[in-house]
Amino acid sequence: MASFEGFEPVFGEVIPEHSDPNPNPGLLRRCLFHVYGSDSFHLTIHVTDFITGAWETILSVSQLDDMRDTVGIGGSWSEFLDYTVASLKSENVKLTIGSCFIRSYVCVSSHVESARLVSQKAKGMPRVVVTLRKMVDESSASEAMANLSLELFRAFKRTMHLQVEKFYMYCDQDKRDAAHNQLERYSGKLDVMAPSIDNRQDSPAKQSAREANTIKPSKRVPAHRRTRKRGALLQDSDEEDG
Repeated sequence: MASFEGFEPVFGEVIPEHSDPNPNPGLLRRCLFHVYGSDSFHLTIHVTDFITGAWETILSVSQLDDMRDTVGIGGSWSEFLDYTVASLKSENVKLTIGSCFIRSYVCVSSHVESARLVSQKAKGMPRVVVTLRKMVDESSASEAMANLSLELFRAFKRTMHLQVEKFYMYCDQDKRDAAHNQLERYSGKLDVMAPSIDNRQDSPAKQSAREANTIKPSKRVPAHRRTRKRGALLQDSDEEDG
């Protein structure tokens, strides 16, 4: 069943356009609007300039579903709701303020300001038109303005919290990337230095010293053996002389 469960509040700013030929300048201030699910089956829209009061409309699921034929958006309920939200978040939102008269058995006529919130996802696309009524009860209007301010502040805090989390995440990622790049540069330097250390040319003195160290020492003959050898050689020579 269609509902507004999980509906994220929508905030926006709009400059009113008065339909009367001689509008009240005080009604042309910038306004903020707040669209939220007041419960699972009702969507509430408040518009206010925080000075002259607030406008309101409450749409049920069935009322908003009936708007699909008027707007001309086919598809499922969720697709129509997504289009409505996208229209309210776009730059193509207008607020037209007018006046109407109602009659009752209590009074002959009572002046009640009305307004229309018109939005479309892009120029040339279907328009979503919502009629709003001026909130005549001051306490209800004040509560609507207070609720808008509080919810806007909460949305701002959530956005800032997400931005801070992303900032720290990017900072940590940058630190990891910097450490990885530094390690790669260090490893590259070692790879470049290693061949030059193995193939470096030594000076002639160092080469001679290294070659001298590699020559095997000759076998030395004991002194007494050398003496006897000389004696034998001398005797052999004397016998040959005699």
